[in-house]
Amino acid sequence: MPTDKPQTGGRQNQTATPADTLLIISGSENDRNFLGHSLEEAGYQLLMAVDGDQGLEMLKTHKPAVVLLDLHAPGLAAEQLVAQISSDDALRIIPVIILAGRDDNERIEACLGQGADDYLVRPYSPTLLKAQVREFQEIRQRRLEEREASKQRLRDKIEHDVEIAREIQLNFLPRELPQPEGWDVAAYFAPAREVAGDFYDAFPMAQGRRVGFVIADVCDKGVGAALFMALARSLTRAFASQNYSTNLMDGLGPEFGGRPTGESSTETRRRRLPSIGSMALQNAVVLTNAYITTNHLELNYFATLFFGMVDPLTGSMSYINGGHCPPIILGADGKVKTTLKATGTPVGMMPDAVYTIGEAQLEPGDILFGYSDGVTDARNPAGKMYTEKRMLELLQGKPPESAQEVLMRFKHALNEHISTADQYDDITMIAVRRLV
Repeated sequence: MPTDKPQTGGRQNQTATPADTLLIISGSENDRNFLGHSLEEAGYQLLMAVDGDQGLEMLKTHKPAVVLLDLHAPGLAAEQLVAQISSDDALRIIPVIILAGRDDNERIEACLGQGADDYLVRPYSPTLLKAQVREFQEIRQRRLEEREASKQRLRDKIEHDVEIAREIQLNFLPRELPQPEGWDVAAYFAPAREVAGDFYDAFPMAQGRRVGFVIADVCDKGVGAALFMALARSLTRAFASQNYSTNLMDGLGPEFGGRPTGESSTETRRRRLPSIGSMALQNAVVLTNAYITTNHLELNYFATLFFGMVDPLTGSMSYINGGHCPPIILGADGKVKTTLKATGTPVGMMPDAVYTIGEAQLEPGDILFGYSDGVTDARNPAGKMYTEKRMLELLQGKPPESAQEVLMRFKHALNEHISTADQYDDITMIAVRRLV
């Protein structure tokens, strides 16, 4: 009588592998005994299932070399079982030989159409049975090798594509940082993966009379964040190069730097003349946010962003902080003078977001230190973060002699903290030091 328990036969070989194992699915005890006896003589490890449902479970568990499937086994119909094997990536390499009677041509064709490989008709020839099993055992091995080769080709292609993406992304970062006379500028970038969501930028503005510094962090990691980073960086840089007239800005309304409703442009000019580059600064953030939220809001990506614009002659700085970690201004004595807190929301988060311009002053000896949260969130092997407290302690140690020294202090400290752990997040830092 059929039983619900799986049966095994053949040699109890403790080193048997899927390549040595055959699965016989049949409700006929006589067939199971005959097939089992014939194949035991050939040295195979055998598994027995009494119906299609049990056979499918044993297939998934043991992944045998070849399946011998009785067309009339109870439970899950042979056609359905073959279809499930063919649709399963892990099982489709396993050859299926149908066991049938002389009058089963129609169902044999149905099984072959679903993906079965061959069939045997009763009365079974032990010689033909063994020959077919050996043949399909070799076919399974070739299928397995081809599948692994295909997976490797796919992995190689992905690695190649990611490497190209990494090179393109690195190309978005400035090859050289502007170094105005009397200033020292340095940056550090360490992605957590092959590509990153962080970026920094530095470039001349206002016909070279100002220098802009950007540091930003996209709200995710990996390829998606890297693509969004490229978009945000390109838009920010492009819009920062545009200097609209006051009249054109008036049309955007007061939240974009235009005049309040009902106030003439002449009155606005008398009341407040914009500082050099302030329109370009606001364009860069406002218009980038407008473009992203208009065209890509459904992606749910956004970037925290700090954009500072420095007058190299006076050290005055205008800035917009879109939800980014507040950059820190250190005095010549190495102590924190001020932090530049948010003046708006992250870019790409809210349509019609308002971004106000903050003001700061860098005196001789001062350092502006900007960073992404990969610094404070860096984790050691025990999962403990580096923390803002430790960052401030390191910043306020011995006054550094250069902007690069500030970054190298953090590089060494973070490497020591992270140790053997995987880097949790992208780490980006920028330091701007006024010398005279």
